[in-house]
Amino acid sequence: MVNYQLNIRLATQDVRTINGAGQKVAIVKSVGNTSGTPVIWVGFAPFENNQVSWQNQYGVYASSTQVQSGATIFKTSAVNPASANTFYPFVNGTFNSPNPPGGGDNTYGISNNYSQQFTFGMAQSVTANGNTFDANPLNAVPVLSKQNAVFTPIEIVKVFLFGNFDNGVIISNITSNALIVDLTKDPNPTIKYDQSSGTFVMASALATA
Repeated sequence: MVNYQLNIRLATQDVRTINGAGQKVAIVKSVGNTSGTPVIWVGFAPFENNQVSWQNQYGVYASSTQVQSGATIFKTSAVNPASANTFYPFVNGTFNSPNPPGGGDNTYGISNNYSQQFTFGMAQSVTANGNTFDANPLNAVPVLSKQNAVFTPIEIVKVFLFGNFDNGVIISNITSNALIVDLTKDPNPTIKYDQSSGTFVMASALATA
């Protein structure tokens, strides 16, 4: 099992300005295959030093929430952790035992055997500044009855400032000044907020600027 930790640093005055404006640090995590619509995985009011950590364990969830911008996902059912290379059938309002094989290695599948369209996606637990959130949604995909969806987790996150929204909020698009952080190359990166550009940057980039 791999442990990941994203370290986020901000200057004192920037923390005051951001919190005073009702903004949060928002993190969206990448999902491959049937990626669907992005969801705020975790968002929090920043301190000067922040830590976001997780492990490479993944789940799947079902929700009656319609996929539209600004909606907050309410999970009606979840499997966390889920097994890779399997399909989890959703029937009678809950997930049944998985049916291997699924879509392939490092993929997680669902089968919507419910009588109508439902929302599905990947989920992953995360800890932000000591607060642990269980099976937070990563994405949202409407799946018709009798259809399948396959998800592939990718350890790449996008970090940006966003309005005062909770975890699990569906967003139609991600701000263009989001910093993309690839944790497949470094599982313990450090980023900093650059007040002059209003964006997050890699700590090494800011140090050499």
